[in-house]
Amino acid sequence: MAISTGAQQYHFLSWQFDASQDELRAPESRVAIKLEPQVARLLELFVTSPDKVLSREALNTALWPDTIVESNSLYQLLTKLRRVLNDSAKSPSFIKTVPKRGYVFIAPVTVLQSASLKQAPQHNGHTIVALQNDAVTKPTMTGRKRAFMMALPVITACFSAIAYFSSAPATITAPQYEVADITYELGLEFDVAAHASKSLLAYIDDFKTLVITDKQGNPIERLQFDSRVAKPAWHPEKDWLAVWRYQGDRCELLIVNAQGQQLNRPQGLPCYRIQAPSWQSDNQLIVSVLSKTGMQAYQYHTDNNKYIPIPLKLNEGDKLITTLRGWDNQIYYLVKNAFQHSRLITLDGKVQLHWNFPVWLIAYDPKQHSMITNDGSKHHNLIATTRDGHQYQVISTPQGIFSSLSVDEQGYIFSAAENWQVNIRDKDDLPIFSSSSHDYLPVTNSLGETAFMSRRTGACEIYLHSNDKVVQLTHHKGSDYVNFVTWSPDNAHILANREARLLLLDRSTVVHTFTPALSRSLRHFGWIDADTLWATDGHDVLLYNKAGQLQRRFTLVSDMLMYDYRAQSWLIFKDSALYRSTELTAARMEETRITSLEPRAYHQITNPRLKDGYLYWQSAWSKTDHIWRLALDGAAKPELLKTQNLLWHYDIAADGTLLIAQMESVEGDIKRLSAK
Repeated sequence: MAISTGAQQYHFLSWQFDASQDELRAPESRVAIKLEPQVARLLELFVTSPDKVLSREALNTALWPDTIVESNSLYQLLTKLRRVLNDSAKSPSFIKTVPKRGYVFIAPVTVLQSASLKQAPQHNGHTIVALQNDAVTKPTMTGRKRAFMMALPVITACFSAIAYFSSAPATITAPQYEVADITYELGLEFDVAAHASKSLLAYIDDFKTLVITDKQGNPIERLQFDSRVAKPAWHPEKDWLAVWRYQGDRCELLIVNAQGQQLNRPQGLPCYRIQAPSWQSDNQLIVSVLSKTGMQAYQYHTDNNKYIPIPLKLNEGDKLITTLRGWDNQIYYLVKNAFQHSRLITLDGKVQLHWNFPVWLIAYDPKQHSMITNDGSKHHNLIATTRDGHQYQVISTPQGIFSSLSVDEQGYIFSAAENWQVNIRDKDDLPIFSSSSHDYLPVTNSLGETAFMSRRTGACEIYLHSNDKVVQLTHHKGSDYVNFVTWSPDNAHILANREARLLLLDRSTVVHTFTPALSRSLRHFGWIDADTLWATDGHDVLLYNKAGQLQRRFTLVSDMLMYDYRAQSWLIFKDSALYRSTELTAARMEETRITSLEPRAYHQITNPRLKDGYLYWQSAWSKTDHIWRLALDGAAKPELLKTQNLLWHYDIAADGTLLIAQMESVEGDIKRLSAK
């Protein structure tokens, strides 16, 4: 890691850093701090690599090349830098400690251009504080600034006091919003899009209908489709509307006008899920498409139906969430990192905004020049963040949750407010645990106990239903998601995940947690026997003991994997077929083909289960959910057991009947938020 020698100025939150002068300035309060050279070099390393974890070894090498220093030298520099920034190691706004890895600068950084440098005020009129060996020296000051500095009680408190004074945000006059209903009908209206300048609104009604109205909700057109449609987006000037249609295992981007006339002949591309497109020009849109390889951004050309991949500059562990038009009509990319922090970047990778929680809902407000997003609370209230990092509250979430956002040039915010619950139902279609909860991922063992994940507290928690009681086994405060839950063969332990980590639980708490050493995202996991676990990313299979110690590693490419511990063999989904193998060692592996699988049974495979000689799994086709069952004696083709929308997960009762976890009591209305 090399330290830049170019004379640059950097802006982050309320600070401006001049690397050529070793000077940290707060333009709003007209305070400047002269940093120790090594403190300045450390800050320069951070601001030139924002949102990247810098190891202690790399920092030591860059700061003291070819020099042996004391082990706490870096810690002392970090303490000085945090002190002057008024940053907290426990609740950081700038420098976050990543245990066992290093440090990451989490504030958004902007490199100021040369024109800005010439206009930037220097020492004239600033309070200058020189930072040298923990001492403060002050040049001659006059008037109000001298009075301010003399009012500080002791010299040793200057750093935090100045940092606090200078980092306090400027007063923002935040709009106060009132809410009005655009739609009132029973059912689900969602995925709203407002035209920037015209009185045009579009939204989806009950999955297969595109509705176009004016901004008072008066109908203009209703377009009915034979499969699900989603995520409309208006052209910023014309009355053209882009909208996605799910077709089998592909997604097509349709272009229609306000009268419902189709303007293009779309060509689909493989997809699991999509986000709203962003218009870049009359014949180019930026789209985000999730497939089995992850979320990818493309530039779509309407004249030739070509999708050109966009090479985003992402860090290890980053995931693209969506794209949108923002300041200066440019395209921005919302990214989430492995720590569940979000940032808004441009194509060159420069960070424009940063949030220390996962942002999944975002829209640009051209009137306030801010980004409207969800906040970090379990209620997902709406907040606004200006380009310099200041935030203000927009509105608290009504009953339910805001699920889509669109803002026009007048500053009117249009949103879909949805309300639903997810219940696990028995064979008599009655809720097992409650009638108003968010319960997912049920799995029942041979003793009749059910482990499941629920969002009752707002976070993903693991629960156990046993002896007619529900016990909460985890108490997690973060945003990490749980994808799968499974029992050990001896019914003694539960295995689950939080994103990339595995959690081993007993009937009262978490026993152990560790992260499998996979090179790609965790795809699935399970048990070999009561003492051995396995995990796969679709390319490698790793075996661990219950203490998290790696036992063996195999190379195996698959779309989904299960271990049948009764037959002591692997069940492998790959190449649109199901195979069985007793070995994973390349030299000894012999795969037996059980059956081929039709496309709708194979696309987007999730949630496999084994029960009494049957293999169950879910798939999605045209964004509609399916549950399948296959007898493992190979005597028959897969049997389709269930087809419907919003079928999230399932369990299998002792008699073989399905227990479905599905979204129900779903209501969604389009609302308009207007500044008072």
